Amino acid sequence: MRTLIIENDTEAFQQLKTLLEELAPEQKIAGHCSSIKDTMQWLQHNAAPDLIFSVVQLPDGLSFEIFKKLENRVPVIFTCKYDKHAIAAFKANGIYYIVKPVKKSELREALKRYDICFARGRGHYKTNLPSVQMPSRYQERFMVSVGAQMKLLKTEDIAYFYTENKVVYLVTFDGMKYAVDYTLEQLYLLLDLHFFFRINRQFIINISAIVQMAPASKSRLKLTLRPATDRNTITSFERTENFRKWVLGGY
Repeated sequence: MRTLIIENDTEAFQQLKTLLEELAPEQKIAGHCSSIKDTMQWLQHNAAPDLIFSVVQLPDGLSFEIFKKLENRVPVIFTCKYDKHAIAAFKANGIYYIVKPVKKSELREALKRYDICFARGRGHYKTNLPSVQMPSRYQERFMVSVGAQMKLLKTEDIAYFYTENKVVYLVTFDGMKYAVDYTLEQLYLLLDLHFFFRINRQFIINISAIVQMAPASKSRLKLTLRPATDRNTITSFERTENFRKWVLGGY
C-alpha cells in the first residue's frame, strides 16, 4: 500500500514514519511533501496513493486546498496541533483527525478506522492490525436547516440517510426529512459503524430502523425500514455478506 505524507516539520515526519514502520509495515511511504505547491506537483507526476497523512497547517496555506482539487478521492488522516479544524477535515476526505504530537495509540486507531472503512465499504484493503476500541469521535449531532432557522438532531434519532438527485437527506424515526451538506461517503466515515451500515449506493441505515428482512435475488436481502420508504432498500451484492455479519454483531 502506497502512502503519501504531507508534513513540513522534519521531526514530526520522522516520528510518524517510525510509528508507521512499527504499526503498519505494509504501508510503503511513496512520497513526502512539505507544502501545498510541492504536494500538487507530486500528485501530478505520480500515481494516486492509497492513503494520505497530512498536517493541516502548511507554510503556503491549509492543506484542505489540496483535496478540493483532487480528481480521485483518497482517504486522508489529518494531524494538527489544534482540534479546531476537525469538522473541516472530515469534509475534505478526512477519515480521522489526530491532535499532535501523534501518539501510537491514536495512530493505531486511525489505521484501524481506515481498515474498517475500506474493508467494509470498498473491499480494497485489510490490515493485520490487532483489534482495538474504535475512536469516540463519531458525529453525535447534525445541524439541519428548518426554514430560516437551524435545528440540532441527535444521531441516535436518525433512522437512515439516502441520496436522490445528488442531494443527501436524513430521515428521523418520527418521519421528518432534512437535506444535509454531506455525501454518503463522508457520512460513512463520521458515523459509528456499530449502529450504521451502508446497504447500497443510495442508503445508510440505522440498525434500529430495520423492521423486517426478506430474501431477494442473487442472495441479497430486501429490507423493510421504519419510517417506511418506497426507495430501493435491497442490499447490494458486494455488501450483503458484510451486512449479515453486521446485523449479528460481527462488527
